[in-house]
Amino acid sequence: MRSKLTEEEIKHLIEETETLKARQQAEDPPEKLALIPSLTMEDLDRQGRNIPIAVSSEKGTTVLRHDLLTNGIVYTDIGFDLRVIPFDLLPLIPLFSRCLTEMGTSKMDDVALSRYIQTYTGGVYTSTSTGQKHSPSGNAVPKPEVVSNLFLRGKATYAKTGELFGVMRDVLLDTKLDNKAKFLQMALETKTRMESSVQSSGHSFASGRIGSRYSVTELVQEQMGGIQYLHFIRQLVKDIESDWPSVLAKLERIRNLLTDRRKMIINLSAEEKGFRATQANLEEYIQSIPLRTEEAKIQDWAGELRKFEGRGEGFVVPTQVNYVGKGGQIYQVGEETSGSDAVVSRFLRTSWLWDKVRVVGGAYGAMNSFSAQSGVFKYVSYRDPNLKQTLDTYDATPEFLREAAKEMSASTLSNAIIGMIGDMDAPMSPDQKGFTSMDRFLTGLTDEMRQRRREQVLSTTAKNFKDFGERLEAVSKSGTIAVVGSDAALSAVKDELALNVQQIL
Repeated sequence: MRSKLTEEEIKHLIEETETLKARQQAEDPPEKLALIPSLTMEDLDRQGRNIPIAVSSEKGTTVLRHDLLTNGIVYTDIGFDLRVIPFDLLPLIPLFSRCLTEMGTSKMDDVALSRYIQTYTGGVYTSTSTGQKHSPSGNAVPKPEVVSNLFLRGKATYAKTGELFGVMRDVLLDTKLDNKAKFLQMALETKTRMESSVQSSGHSFASGRIGSRYSVTELVQEQMGGIQYLHFIRQLVKDIESDWPSVLAKLERIRNLLTDRRKMIINLSAEEKGFRATQANLEEYIQSIPLRTEEAKIQDWAGELRKFEGRGEGFVVPTQVNYVGKGGQIYQVGEETSGSDAVVSRFLRTSWLWDKVRVVGGAYGAMNSFSAQSGVFKYVSYRDPNLKQTLDTYDATPEFLREAAKEMSASTLSNAIIGMIGDMDAPMSPDQKGFTSMDRFLTGLTDEMRQRRREQVLSTTAKNFKDFGERLEAVSKSGTIAVVGSDAALSAVKDELALNVQQIL
């Protein structure tokens, strides 16, 4: 193309490029920004929105009820404590979960089971949730205490709760786990999906690798859905073919460990009349779950936190773009965090990272996250043509925040706070409200703690931006790097950045 251009055309292209770069880096004129309609601080509710919850113990099982307007639907979440599962069996949990709703029972094969669920309920499915207990103060980074559950979730009308609880009992206690052909098919599907995801969503995998070095919660998530899980699935496909009895024994062991009434929690979201209509079926379900007498050992997953030499890792995939991540622990256990940290973190995502990594750098996306629970902060880019340039942008963030704090206008600050409150007050459906309330109960997040965080958000000042920038110096100086990207890009920087590089696709 260049050979076909005249000198005048080339000169014109250069001028256009220079104009583009100037516009990309220029600040928006205040008079233009003022034309955009926006909320004001006076429009915000000072008081947070709470979700009703009633807690009871019924026949050895904790039952939570949320009195919500659900239009005749009962939303049911039944949780089983994953902390009793040995660390080496955690990667089997996603496939075990699929077995419950896809393998069939002794009464119904997989097709009949699917039809039954569709006929009598609004759906039955599984999910996992892993979090960390909050400190009693609600502000300090707590000592790692994981909360992790496998949930069997479903919904039905009041009149069909008998069928709902019945099928939720059958898939847990009576699923036919011994269908080798079906299980192999599921494992191969998972392998294909994971390999595709690494190439298309590498930012998630890079983020998980960083987090698994610092946080037990993210370590568990990495075992059940990250790069480590991909390695496991590849080996599992071979094991199913060569030693199916051993794989089946592990699946049966997982079911035996999980089905314990003492470690079960039931979460219901409905109106009062829905609870009354459900009660008899609820009691019957609880009594059907074995009540174990032996002690349930809670596993020490914290001892498995990943350690590796060098500053980080690189994973080679056949792509021309990169997913560039860097992060580290900016608050240690016992140190006090603040709701203001979330305001600053969100501000970075919509300003500095957007401008430098996406607009100027050409990446399709740029994100960051901060967990007040683990004290870990992470940057990550999405479909990024750069690598080292993006890492340099991350490292320059503290200086950006120092300068931003000096020049921050009242409107910029209020817009950052308003955006954060918008995230906190995002609308939820009834089942989302019930599940969120249960998660807060399990992790010890009280309404008082949430209100205190909200007040910290509303009280954010420019100084909080400077202080958070000083915290981010730890990431700039010694943070962990994880990159999913091209062979050429990683080969160019692996020695300079001391990366352990491996081909995974």
